[in-house]
Amino acid sequence: MKLRRGFFFLPLAALIGCGPPDYTPVRDWANVAGNLAVYPEVTTRPGAAQVVSPSADAINAMQQALATYLQALDTLAADGLLMIREDPLAAYALRVAPTSPKGAEAIQTLGALLRDRGRSLARAPQLRATIREADAPVQALIAAMQEAITTLEPAEAASADQARARYQRLLREARDEPSRHILRDLAALYEAAFANRAAAIKNYQTVLADIARGHALLKERASHLTQEETARQIRAAEAELRRAGARLPRDGLGIAVPVMAAPR
Repeated sequence: MKLRRGFFFLPLAALIGCGPPDYTPVRDWANVAGNLAVYPEVTTRPGAAQVVSPSADAINAMQQALATYLQALDTLAADGLLMIREDPLAAYALRVAPTSPKGAEAIQTLGALLRDRGRSLARAPQLRATIREADAPVQALIAAMQEAITTLEPAEAASADQARARYQRLLREARDEPSRHILRDLAALYEAAFANRAAAIKNYQTVLADIARGHALLKERASHLTQEETARQIRAAEAELRRAGARLPRDGLGIAVPVMAAPR
């Protein structure tokens, strides 16, 4: 029996003696999407001062809220119960509200939906209605996440410019060729790290877009979730999402600029 964050998975079909609809493709897609939704590397830069800005905290909260919903979808698709009585996303909405009112509103809507499903002991038969009701706030939440991530770009560019200026100053002040060679190598490493980070953030935005399209597909096919053609389309969406996720480095995207005095 698998425990998911915030939920209990309970195979009710084994208890009541009848099989639920086979929503395995939906369950698998939701599991992959939920795992990829949380990508803290977007807002953390190892080697830099770890001061979490309000916008970065809001992005982190939106990631957690989206992942929690997707985990709930995974649970329902497996005919499990959402063992919740209150809104599981309320704390995330409070963190998001100061910087993204639209994101906070979407989280509140999803949280209320999950609370209602938990209180009504929803299972697999309620999956289709849940997907239909959740699609609008899911799309709004992902749009808010994309917008919030875009606002990080000016700060990233400013940090890069400051680092370049520092290396240029150190190169001017260096008094021998070996020192200049070291500084040029360090500057090249920095530029590569900055390019890698920018690419990874862009790839994460692709992951979010894939999640949005995948959920829209679930809504479009909600009346036919057990059909073979629907399963094929969902599997294809899952494969595309996996490919996008494989392009996300998970061991740090930070740009650490060595603090150096001018070589003498």
